[in-house]
Amino acid sequence: MVKDKHEAFTLHCIGVEKDTKKSNSHHWTCKYCGKRYTSGATRLIQHLTKVGGQVAACKEIPDHIANDIRRKHLGLSSGGPSHVRGYNASPPQPSTHSNVPETSQDAQSHFQASNIPNISQSPTVRTSTFQRQGELGDAPGHTRTSLTWLKEKQKMADSEITKLVILENLSFNLLNSKQWKATVKAISEVGPCQGWTGPSYSDLRRRKIDEEKKKIDLSLLPMREKWSRYGCTILSDGWRDRKNRSMINILVSCPIGTFFLRAVEVGKKGKKTTGAFIYRHIKKAIEEVGAENVVQVVTDNASNCRHMGKLLEEEYKHIVWTPCATHCLDLLMEDIGKLSWVKACTQKASSMVTFFTQKGKVLSMFREHSKLEIKKPATTRFAYMWIVLSRLLEVRIPLRQTMVSLLWNDWDESSLEESKSMQRLCLDEEFWENVKAVLNILTPIYRVLRMTDCEGATLGLLIHMMRRAIDDIRAATLVTMEQANEVLEVTLRRWTWMHRPIHGFASLLHPAFKSPALYK
Repeated sequence: MVKDKHEAFTLHCIGVEKDTKKSNSHHWTCKYCGKRYTSGATRLIQHLTKVGGQVAACKEIPDHIANDIRRKHLGLSSGGPSHVRGYNASPPQPSTHSNVPETSQDAQSHFQASNIPNISQSPTVRTSTFQRQGELGDAPGHTRTSLTWLKEKQKMADSEITKLVILENLSFNLLNSKQWKATVKAISEVGPCQGWTGPSYSDLRRRKIDEEKKKIDLSLLPMREKWSRYGCTILSDGWRDRKNRSMINILVSCPIGTFFLRAVEVGKKGKKTTGAFIYRHIKKAIEEVGAENVVQVVTDNASNCRHMGKLLEEEYKHIVWTPCATHCLDLLMEDIGKLSWVKACTQKASSMVTFFTQKGKVLSMFREHSKLEIKKPATTRFAYMWIVLSRLLEVRIPLRQTMVSLLWNDWDESSLEESKSMQRLCLDEEFWENVKAVLNILTPIYRVLRMTDCEGATLGLLIHMMRRAIDDIRAATLVTMEQANEVLEVTLRRWTWMHRPIHGFASLLHPAFKSPALYK
């Protein structure tokens, strides 16, 4: 017979033995579920009353016995484990604040120190919650039990979030977003709500999406009201979705911000997207915004868009069509890339990138010498070649170190002609000088392209930036005079077609370039 043990060991356990290592601990077997544990009286009570903690709840104990133990040892009224954990099966009953007992100081400090957000609840729910906290706070040892339970719940929630990110292949950066934190906070503020598992699939993709769209439309009303004051631009941008369907985005831009109007699917059933088709949707957008509020329409430079521009300017005399500056500059860089001496350099650079990125062994050797990765050329925009060449020049030394390393000499394929040819290219000083020359001639254009491709009002800066770029090309020192003249000829031809009177007006009115000399 074990002396000085809690009466619960005698009433509800079998095989009770004193733990020789800990003075207040016993080895015991629950006579209801048959599981054996080693603990003190506190965890035994947690096991029998199903309040949780650091021991599993007994699933076989009769409810009336568990209720008796709660009343006797925890000072709680009967109500099942859901009452102890704060999960009411029925809605909380209305109560007044004057009838709420005060919580103990320990319980108050616990709830303030825990990471529970300050929940915005109705008076009924809030009062009922305080009442439960008062009952639990007055119970002996409840604060420690509740704190343990909260920590366990938080661990379970963290585990479920981790599973969600892994199983649904979500980005870890999602957890850094403001919307994620707002979502977690909103869910936590729902509180115990049996049966609620969030919106269903069909409800979300239909009713909830429509509700959010209405909220967004209401939030954008102040922007719509500014269109008449500042004027606006209709933007059109082509792209392909995940199903490879051709789409055209139609947006409205003004100094306050950019407004997404709609997306239109084009090229259905193999039909060609004509200028008349594009103009029909642009005209619809103009009428929706108000023709008197529209200053210009900006699209890319495809032939159907140019035809759309003619139709637009014939019907709306005060609205101008402007080709997209970013697209024009990308085409300009593509024209420069067709020059024989530039093309030879970019082709060699592309072959170098392909060799290093498609051969895993070579890429692994390269990473032994460099923390930077090699950039791959983009198939849609030639301007990305500037980034490729710039990165190659940046990792030139690691590339050369790779080609003369012991790992390279021990590699089985290093003796192949392809590998030897690439080794010669990496060690060829003339190739790297050509890379510097191409970057020297492309950088002025690329600088303007980056400016036009960023957020903000850049219309008034275009003329000044292009003039500076042309001057920089003329002053380029790493190319011959003949090469510089070839680039200038291509640049001036594109610039003559690209710029419009609206660029000149925007330049004159830009605050950065205002001068009294302009008005003499």
